[in-house]
Amino acid sequence: MTSTTTSTRTLCFVAYNGFMTLDYSGPASVFSSANAIAEAPLYKIKLLSVEGDLIASESGIEMMTQSLKSHRFKATDTVFVPGANLPFLQDACDNQVLIQWLKKAKTKVGQMASVCTGAFIFAEAGILEKAKATTHWAACNQFQQLHPDIELDQEALYLQNDNVWTSAGVTTGIDMALAMLEQDHGSDLMGQVAKALVIYAHRPGNQSQFSSLLDQQLNAGDQFGALINWLEANLDKPIKVEQMADQAGMSERNFYRRFTETMGVSPAKYLEIQRLERARQLLVDGNTIKRTCHLVGFKSEAAFRTAFKNRFGLSPSLMREMHSHKA
Repeated sequence: MTSTTTSTRTLCFVAYNGFMTLDYSGPASVFSSANAIAEAPLYKIKLLSVEGDLIASESGIEMMTQSLKSHRFKATDTVFVPGANLPFLQDACDNQVLIQWLKKAKTKVGQMASVCTGAFIFAEAGILEKAKATTHWAACNQFQQLHPDIELDQEALYLQNDNVWTSAGVTTGIDMALAMLEQDHGSDLMGQVAKALVIYAHRPGNQSQFSSLLDQQLNAGDQFGALINWLEANLDKPIKVEQMADQAGMSERNFYRRFTETMGVSPAKYLEIQRLERARQLLVDGNTIKRTCHLVGFKSEAAFRTAFKNRFGLSPSLMREMHSHKA
């Protein structure tokens, strides 16, 4: 397939000591694959750093970079900032050469994009003012403490606010890059790239990160562990809160209170989320909507469709179609 668009967008990835390798290599692979499939130089990828020397990533791999000052901004540029763990992230936020360069970039380039905790660096540079942002679920509380004036979406995989993009964590940088590619060159090329990278489907940005519930499950420990296993084995059956309380060996009132405090959601809401999570996987595996609805205990297919779209931001039929197309 040859692209009809010949203009080249320069992608400037900003490296610093301890940056996450996948935050760079994942999105970069999307755009380099687009070049190969389109048989055209749609994207030029540059790896920059403050000094322009060897930079060690969190994995210990050292990468040669060009200096920030060597790059001349263009309106077609996109600047990417990957994330890192502390204290590397804090060092980057404290580096005024980097912060001032990013502030200048915001006024000169076409797009700015952060991956994972790179949102902290964006916030430090004032790039997220008046913008809704997201970051890795495990860093959301810290982000809100440091930047209470920035509206944070703790569930989204990635967000776009005008020319500023933010993504949640690790592989969501790939989802964001696919969305950016689709905007530039259409869904056909995006789909071919996703298939070439063996990505089962491009996830819409408003899908849940799914991780906050997992975190709550880990915190549940022995108190509700047996109950959670029982629920997962009986999702196709009608289940009442009273039955859940019996399984937990508690009175219904005490169970409701303790479960909600521990899990962060009511028992009924938790059960619905578990049903929808199972439904998502069943649809990915090729099951029909009718069969999926039955296997996860929804009495009404209409109610299932509504709940599924509210949870994942797309209909069950679209979820199934996306995955069957990529198979």
